[in-house]
Amino acid sequence: MAAQPDASLEALLEASLTSPVYEVLLSRVEPSEALGLALRCVRSLDSRERYHHEAAEALARLAVRHLAVDRDAALAWLDVLASVRGATAEWVAARVRSAVGDHAPALAAWDGVIEHAVGPRPARYLARGRARLDAGDPTGASADLREALRDPCSHDDMERGHKLWKRLQRHPLPSLRKARIALLGSFTTRLIKPLLELAAFRDGVAAEVYEAEYGMVHQEVLDPSSGLRRFRPDIVILATSWRDANLPPLSPDPDAAVQSAVAPLLGLWRVIRDEMRAHAVQHNFDVPLVDSYGHLGASLPGGRGRVLRRANHALLDAAGTGVSILDFDGVAAEFGKAAWSDEGLWYRAKQHPAPAAIPLLVDHYMMHVRAVLGLTRKVLVLDLDNTLWGGIVGEDGVEGLKLGVTDAEGEAHTDLQRYARELRDRGIVLAVCSKNNEADAREPFERSAEMVLKLDDIAVFRANWQDKATNIRDIAAALELGTDSFVFLDDNPTERAWVRSQLPEVMVPEIGSDAARYLTVLHRHHAFDALALSEEDRLRAADYAANARRSELMKSAGDLEEFIANLQMSATVAPIDELNLPRAAQLVNKSNQFNLTTRRYTEEQLRAESERPDTVVRTFRLRDRFADNGLIGVMIGRVLLEQSTLEIDTWLMSCRVLGRRVEEFMVGVMMQAALDRGLTRVVGRYLPTAKNGLVRELYPRLGFSPIEGSGAPGETAWEYRLDLLPVLANRFIRVE
Repeated sequence: MAAQPDASLEALLEASLTSPVYEVLLSRVEPSEALGLALRCVRSLDSRERYHHEAAEALARLAVRHLAVDRDAALAWLDVLASVRGATAEWVAARVRSAVGDHAPALAAWDGVIEHAVGPRPARYLARGRARLDAGDPTGASADLREALRDPCSHDDMERGHKLWKRLQRHPLPSLRKARIALLGSFTTRLIKPLLELAAFRDGVAAEVYEAEYGMVHQEVLDPSSGLRRFRPDIVILATSWRDANLPPLSPDPDAAVQSAVAPLLGLWRVIRDEMRAHAVQHNFDVPLVDSYGHLGASLPGGRGRVLRRANHALLDAAGTGVSILDFDGVAAEFGKAAWSDEGLWYRAKQHPAPAAIPLLVDHYMMHVRAVLGLTRKVLVLDLDNTLWGGIVGEDGVEGLKLGVTDAEGEAHTDLQRYARELRDRGIVLAVCSKNNEADAREPFERSAEMVLKLDDIAVFRANWQDKATNIRDIAAALELGTDSFVFLDDNPTERAWVRSQLPEVMVPEIGSDAARYLTVLHRHHAFDALALSEEDRLRAADYAANARRSELMKSAGDLEEFIANLQMSATVAPIDELNLPRAAQLVNKSNQFNLTTRRYTEEQLRAESERPDTVVRTFRLRDRFADNGLIGVMIGRVLLEQSTLEIDTWLMSCRVLGRRVEEFMVGVMMQAALDRGLTRVVGRYLPTAKNGLVRELYPRLGFSPIEGSGAPGETAWEYRLDLLPVLANRFIRVE
């Protein structure tokens, strides 16, 4: 017998806000009474200012079920609902308007939901994204989907997000990078693939994902005719687990056990790296929570837990260029070992880890993907008041700020500063962007003994009353970096929202207002994680300080030639080798502005190019009187013997060395390489992008002549006749 909407039912509903019983009770209501009950429940909840999202969703589904087929009835019911003021009514009204296709009012309703922060953040942005797509706005829907995914989401949220993403595939939208990712698992990966596609979209990567059949890791890699080989991946994820080590609880020969666990994986890496020219992302071994030897499994030399941990160290030691180790056991610990595995799902479907853990795992996958593609962030822009320190310096003074271990909030701010200083020490550039009087903003750096960060740690300092998006653009111009390499940290939600709206490519973590959480939220985004750390990376932050000193020299120089001569530059030119390959690949994948063709190559692809007999690959390092700039340029040329031509495939240079005529030196090196091979012509192409307008006129400026009627729309081609013209040179650069 169906439940009746009497006082006892409503009392049950009131008592069941946090229980699935709510949905069950509503599903049993007589149709004739459903809408009246829904209205009374909404009014009851909002009169008590009680918002519970599951309850609001259940009420919305109840209303939609009875109204979606009758638009007039729905609009009449919504008129009555409009008399109710509160979060539940706002959510239910937005859901019903979307369901009946009342597009413009639905979007206005969802705007209100977002403005008033009704419901969980992912849910409200996903809902508005669906409404925007229904109204014919795929760009707005795409922006909302990325906003919904900005912070960690549940598995259910990501599944809902993937459905919206699938609908968006009919409306191609621009991405930062394209990537072909293969997912090979010794366990079922069916639940991982859609979330990986979605996370790639979130990070601006158009990913095509190949999913192998369960348990076919070795077969797919080793079989020359496998689907994996035909797919031609850029990145191969080897999703293995502790079961693949096949260890007994106690190994009699621990060294042999480590070797037997690791050796099969090393063989896979060689094939992926050397034959497929792809990058391998290898799981290490997660250590299971259940062990028949208990704590002895971790303490005895042959204990399974101890051997697995030794094997994990062996994987790290063995991984070189083209292989990165995903800390699968670390992800398990971060998620929580007690909930990491669902043994029931393992026995029924070979599902590992538990579905709830997959969003976190996918975030770690994307950290590796971003690093391989050169999408690691370079700059951390910091607000000051209530972000870098507690309090407002202009009102509280230096003495009133919360900093240091004597105050709980102050200790949290100090730890954030320490983390930022450690980022700076490994090459991440720090900048300040604050609405403040500049003298007030600088004072804590100069006077407070509790400040970990000092002014010398800050590459660019902007404290004024301009809006922060404008200041961030100014910081980017001063650093000669794109804003897509920036992370902005600010405690003020209005400032965060403004910067996101004006500079959507800037990563803006939703850190909230609790200083104790800032550091955790920032770190959780893995924005600065890299696969390797070169000396150039360590020197980067110092190099930007050196750039400031160069700017001062330029101001004092009589003319440009005097400035360049005073820099006392020297260069090292070298082919690709194992030492410079990681940095060269990093530069190839990150450079956007001084990049003539913007072709991207992974480390493995770049190594392959350097080994081709018909290809000339050169790397360029630059030193001056102020600093070693490190590796600043890469050029790749194709030898076309039948045309007596060296065609420049790739030419890129770090914008840090612009204005020193380094480009003349670089192309001169390639011209000499062409002459050494008996070639008489150098050809270059310019492929325009949204960011490389800087080099549009580079070839004609260097004396190249146009080649008519070649290339795609917007592309230009240029030639330099070595049989008629001299090799270009830069007299200000000495070759080491």
